[in-house]
Amino acid sequence: MQYLFFIFLGISSIIFANIIFNPFVSQSISTNLLLYSVGKLAGLIGFLFLSVLIISGDTARFFDKFIGIDKIIKFQRKFALITAIFVIAHPLFFMLSSGNYLNYLIPNFIVLPLALGIISLYVFIIIMICSVLYKKISYQIWQYIHILTYILFFFSLYHALNVGSDTENIFVKRIFDILLIGIITGGIYRAYYKIKHKKFKYFVKEIKWETSDVFTLKLKPSSKLHFKPGQFCFLRINKNKLYARHPFTISSSPNEDTLDFTIKITGKFTKIASQLKEGEEVIIDGPFGIFTIKDGKKDLVFIAGGVGITPFISMIKNQLHFKKQQKITLLYGAKTEKDLIFKKELDKIKENWLKKKFILSKEEKHPEDWEKGYITRELIEKNADNLKNSIFYICGPELMKNGVVKTLKDMGIKEHNIIIESFFW
Repeated sequence: MQYLFFIFLGISSIIFANIIFNPFVSQSISTNLLLYSVGKLAGLIGFLFLSVLIISGDTARFFDKFIGIDKIIKFQRKFALITAIFVIAHPLFFMLSSGNYLNYLIPNFIVLPLALGIISLYVFIIIMICSVLYKKISYQIWQYIHILTYILFFFSLYHALNVGSDTENIFVKRIFDILLIGIITGGIYRAYYKIKHKKFKYFVKEIKWETSDVFTLKLKPSSKLHFKPGQFCFLRINKNKLYARHPFTISSSPNEDTLDFTIKITGKFTKIASQLKEGEEVIIDGPFGIFTIKDGKKDLVFIAGGVGITPFISMIKNQLHFKKQQKITLLYGAKTEKDLIFKKELDKIKENWLKKKFILSKEEKHPEDWEKGYITRELIEKNADNLKNSIFYICGPELMKNGVVKTLKDMGIKEHNIIIESFFW
């Protein structure tokens, strides 16, 4: 699916370039005309990329099930910078070609299409700045800023259709039609999603401390949230100016009455979340993510580090509930025994299908289910019985995750059998 997206971008960009520069193949071209033509191309590509950026944002929740919203957000952050280059280059090359700067910086409403184009540039810059400062902007204000993106699109579209001479081309018109349909469809889907999820309310039922700096936030939902073990949600707290949403993996299983998030205190948001009182509301957006079990036949090897145990405890509890027999090997790394989250719950599970091994880097004693050190190739080969018929799930700190992935690839494990959960926020 993502390949079709990039093919569309590539073909559209080639069409734009061909339309603009093809007339110059058989004739000489001045420097000023070249700069002006580059400005036109930058404008068309900038509008294309801007439209795709808006559409991908509005439909991210839908395509999450195919791609993963974490990858979509990462793509948007990088793609926004590329879009900014083309958007800013559009008037910049016009200025360089004509030597006239004020005409492209100060809107003159006598020529409305050009004025709206200049306003669109400033709106784009405002949205980009707000995107960088999103953690300092309230949820309510951010909703109004999102409306600005639609204003930006339609102002830019009006500008392109009424100023750009190349928009009369049939191929350009069809590309613009596709983008317009995409914007309308994305806007309708976003509104539908917001209305649908407005009925869900979540209130704090309990704060349960797992370790000295890790707690489980237990929420009581007004309506049952349907999710798959391994998925995450965005949490938002409307107090203490905590404007940003934060992603946390669900640690409860789908059949439990509460929606649980096991969180390590790492900053202001998590600290205040640990101090929530019973009955306080928490805003939830989700579930999201594709870090879920898709193959019910192969053996599973769960490799966790620290609070990265959260998706796996949800998966294990779900398997217990439905009495599944799929074989699971859990390799759980931490510094000391006190840092092991859910140790008591895991110790109670005596099923033959679950094999547990705790790897502690700073603990001296060696009970039967412990290993001292780190998750190495030797340790994986020692505990995972059927390497060639296993799927490896990895969740934990970046350093551990990257090291384990390299180790597995060195062992000959195919990339499609290595599934990684990304901490991307």
